[in-house]
Amino acid sequence: MRARLADENRTGSDMDALLLRSLQSYVIDMFGLAEWQNVCRRALLAVETFEPMLRYDPGTADRIALVVGEVLGRSVDTIWEDVGTYLVTYPDRESVRRLLRLGGTSYADFLHSLEELPGRARLAMPHLEVPEMSLNEVGPDRFVLSCQSHLGGLQRVLVGLLTAMADDYGALCLIEPQADGRTWISVLDRSHSEARQFDLAMREG
Repeated sequence: MRARLADENRTGSDMDALLLRSLQSYVIDMFGLAEWQNVCRRALLAVETFEPMLRYDPGTADRIALVVGEVLGRSVDTIWEDVGTYLVTYPDRESVRRLLRLGGTSYADFLHSLEELPGRARLAMPHLEVPEMSLNEVGPDRFVLSCQSHLGGLQRVLVGLLTAMADDYGALCLIEPQADGRTWISVLDRSHSEARQFDLAMREG
């Protein structure tokens, strides 16, 4: 794991490209193309489109997120959390929500399935280098999620994703990212609100 992280720090990774594309889509879908073009100008980017299959310099995603925060008047942590929420809740991202909901019928089941997520993602995209995740249940409805990555924004993306999925399952949770990269998750009420409908079978049309 350490050797792979060191290599990614030098060359960038598929996850760098995926986060950049997600950030681009978030800004365009939520705030419009003109706002994204403003970000590109302020960041002195040579291109306005990031391709998921290409490699970009390490740290580019975190640098662009800082510019997005400046343009939108939000902190970079808020930007990344909003990206995580966007990936689950935006209508055109239903495939992401489906992949996550396949983890189980409850929010606790979903949390336990996160360790399997990198493997499931690689089934769909064999080249994708998804960071490994580990979950420890440290008490009743109390969890600690660890994810080792060179990407500074990834933890906050996960926070946004975890928050959105809690809403999806109808659970009330307290999600606390820590400076050491771990994220503490407390499920305060498993049935706080009605869960969003989820059908295992894909609907046509």
